[in-house]
Amino acid sequence: MYYITVKAPLRYHQMSLEELLYGRKNVPLFVGSDSATRTYEVEQVSDRFTSGLYVDWLISLLDKFNRETQPLREGDIHQHYHHFAIPKSNGKLRWIDAPDDELKKALRNLKDMFETEFQFNKNSAFQTAWYHTSAFAYIPRRSPKDSLKRHQTNESRWYGKLDAKNFFGSTTLDFAMHMLSMVFPFCEICRTDRGTEALRKALALGFLDGVLPQGTPLSPTLTNIIMIPIDYRLSNTLRNFQNQTYVYTRYADDMLISSRYTFQIQQIVKLAETTFREFGAPYILNKEKTRYGSSSGSNWNLGLMINKDNQITVGYKKKKQLQTMLSAYAMDRKNGVRWSYEDLAHLDGVKGYCRQVEGETIDRILAHLNGKFGFDIEKAIAADKQSF
Repeated sequence: MYYITVKAPLRYHQMSLEELLYGRKNVPLFVGSDSATRTYEVEQVSDRFTSGLYVDWLISLLDKFNRETQPLREGDIHQHYHHFAIPKSNGKLRWIDAPDDELKKALRNLKDMFETEFQFNKNSAFQTAWYHTSAFAYIPRRSPKDSLKRHQTNESRWYGKLDAKNFFGSTTLDFAMHMLSMVFPFCEICRTDRGTEALRKALALGFLDGVLPQGTPLSPTLTNIIMIPIDYRLSNTLRNFQNQTYVYTRYADDMLISSRYTFQIQQIVKLAETTFREFGAPYILNKEKTRYGSSSGSNWNLGLMINKDNQITVGYKKKKQLQTMLSAYAMDRKNGVRWSYEDLAHLDGVKGYCRQVEGETIDRILAHLNGKFGFDIEKAIAADKQSF
């Protein structure tokens, strides 16, 4: 089977008779998202798609990339990486393999090639895409909040969360090539030995010790591409599974499944494991992170919560922390205490993150503090950052 993913057309709002008669304002021009995609599973790729595809040109781009990056392949690739750890929310460490500037630039060029030239088609009727509509990580105009909105719109009450253990570190070059041979337009490149060899050589530069390193520009895009068939299978199956409708989204290695009604999480676990086996995927679910519960409890997902009122929130503690930080900054500024650029940037980042999720609430907090301290805190932060 082959999988063709195209950008979904925008669904424009249909004006009702009431809106026409009374001229309702603030009606959205279109509904849905301009980043949504639609995936088709086909036995053969039709001429409608291949006629607008320049396979030889794409292979020539890969050949050019391989020639230009040959010096990187001749030495020890390990010398182009530095390794460090960042703390995870559970207190453990996440190890990052970060490429140096030379390798990073090369892998970013390959990433951009996959996201642009490989998605171009001269036929204006469609444009191919490099991710399934259920994927939300590392995609422009998509965020954790956008992922949760899918479940919020469904008014889901029960949630199951699955986690693929060592997601990047389990992805091998052989598996990536196997999946790409099913995903358009890569499947057309893999039809010839020359195309297969060029694609494999290009991809090999992005692997370290046989697996995808976590920390390169290429790894996130590549995993979204190779997960298209798996995302498609899980999403389609769960639309009507065990006589029940589910919503499925994936944010990197986190898979979130929800429904309006209670369900057996082990049935979902079994479905995911079966799907992995069907595609020969090397991924294993982390049973310690498998979670199931309702929105009446602590329904945290991707650092956000959908509460019992079906609202997406950063949580009381996060908002209280932000208010405390803003108050401390305002008090110090009035007393002539200057904050460092790093502390200002951190405060600005927390404020921006919270506002992205709960804009009206954060605006109310700021309005209250502005009145309390007698100046515009946001403008002050911006001015202080600018002074460095």
